[in-house]
Amino acid sequence: MEKLVSAIITTHNRKELLKRAIDSVFEQTYPNLELIVVDDASDDGTKDICVDKRINYIFIPKEESRGGNYARNLGIKASQGNYCAFLDDDDYWLPSKIEKQVSLMEKMDCELVHCGRRFEIVFNDEVEYKNTLPDPNHWGDMHKKILFTSQTAPTSCFFIKRQALLDIGMFDEDLKFWQDYELTIRLAQRKPFYFVNEPLTVMRVNRFDSQRLSNKYFEWKKSAAYIYNKHSNLYNKLNLFEKYKVKNVYWKSAKIRSKKCGLLSHFLFYSFMYLPYSIIGKINKSLHKQ
Repeated sequence: MEKLVSAIITTHNRKELLKRAIDSVFEQTYPNLELIVVDDASDDGTKDICVDKRINYIFIPKEESRGGNYARNLGIKASQGNYCAFLDDDDYWLPSKIEKQVSLMEKMDCELVHCGRRFEIVFNDEVEYKNTLPDPNHWGDMHKKILFTSQTAPTSCFFIKRQALLDIGMFDEDLKFWQDYELTIRLAQRKPFYFVNEPLTVMRVNRFDSQRLSNKYFEWKKSAAYIYNKHSNLYNKLNLFEKYKVKNVYWKSAKIRSKKCGLLSHFLFYSFMYLPYSIIGKINKSLHKQ
């Protein structure tokens, strides 16, 4: 019998989008799945669409709400599967996602498998789709390379051994941003990462959605500093050039996020800081093509 996979959806006041996410779990070609929906104090009638007996519905009262990582950790603790797969309430999976990730996980004997994604870009009444495949450099040993990238993949693309999550202490509940990235820093110190080179998760991008954490900036900066301090033992082992590469991960992300938030002075500053590394990267790419 196939090993049990626990699909964990965390949600807050997005019942219409949540229904689509739930349907995508039930439409998976992999047969042995359990679905856990962790409702973080919704008051929009979310519970009414979670009455299916196949759903393990967990409600967090408002007075006990402690953020998305706390909700994810509740889902992990309630799960019974050998593997955990996470899904944000505004995203959804394509039907073969879990089947292909299980196959690769068992073939490579690893603890984390991710995948490509398809962006569902919402602008006013129009929707566009754009596929993004994983970076080829994110295949294999990532224990050091993980420090030079802001993200291997978003949470909705993750497929992780449950025991590995328990061993490392699950998601850091003090983080509001880059929680997926910080989790992978810890996992990368254990075993290599692998990915299915296909877009198997559809991610909704709506810059006007007030719930999207990626639309914020100053809170993200605090989280980035927190991660650096938490893993200072890893960063301190890097040579001077490697430390410069780490700085550029921060500068590039700050540039993109400040632009999204309309913070012109911050955007110009980090554009200037990131410019030398950007030029070096373009030169390297052109040399490899020759």
